Amino acid sequence: MMLLNGKANELSKYSKLKYDAEKFVRKVKQVWEYSDLQIRCVYLISDLAKKGNGVFSIAYSTFQAMFEQRFKMKISLSSVRRFFSLMNKLGLLSVHKAKRKNEQQSANIYIIEQQCQEPTQVENEEHPVEQASEHQNSISKEIQNGEQKPLSKEYVNSDNVQQEKIINDAYIEFKKQGVDKDLFNRVLSEMKNKAGIRNFKAYLHKALTNVVNHMNLKRGTKVFKNNKLSSFYEILMN
Repeated sequence: MMLLNGKANELSKYSKLKYDAEKFVRKVKQVWEYSDLQIRCVYLISDLAKKGNGVFSIAYSTFQAMFEQRFKMKISLSSVRRFFSLMNKLGLLSVHKAKRKNEQQSANIYIIEQQCQEPTQVENEEHPVEQASEHQNSISKEIQNGEQKPLSKEYVNSDNVQQEKIINDAYIEFKKQGVDKDLFNRVLSEMKNKAGIRNFKAYLHKALTNVVNHMNLKRGTKVFKNNKLSSFYEILMN
């Protein structure tokens, strides 16, 4: 299918949903485990799609330049192509060839296909939805005058972004050691209830290491050292 490339208000007629950047990001995170580089691509896409209600058009090279300016990180064109291919394969967005009004070939048009759906009234009553965090509310920035508004340094270097990277890296590392997503999230949940954690990364790694030790103890493969957190891991594992 060949679509006509144009301004955001012209592209929006191809929209397939009432686009919400936060819902899109939440949906994306549900279906794949992303690298630090890829999750930043997701944030950039979430902003690009806002003007056109879930539809945007951009060349790979432009996306590359925009990414590097916004996040102060290098990304190759091949990585950009692979990322859009991944998003397409996951069914999160569709890729369409585009042409300008003068019939010349233009950058592809991308249409957001999925985002998190609002729960029904019954589901809301049974499972109250938590308020969006300050971090979630700060993910998306408006695009003004057709140009991407870069994230502030305060956001790019914020503790929230660093913490997200720590969590993502820890999950990948400890998943290989047998910690599944449910157990990992239970550890995180317990940590949120604890006050005075000065070094989040060190505490998380210590907590997950103790969980793995306890798992090995139950398998009879490793001696678990007694410590102040032993009762906590007994609860987690049972």
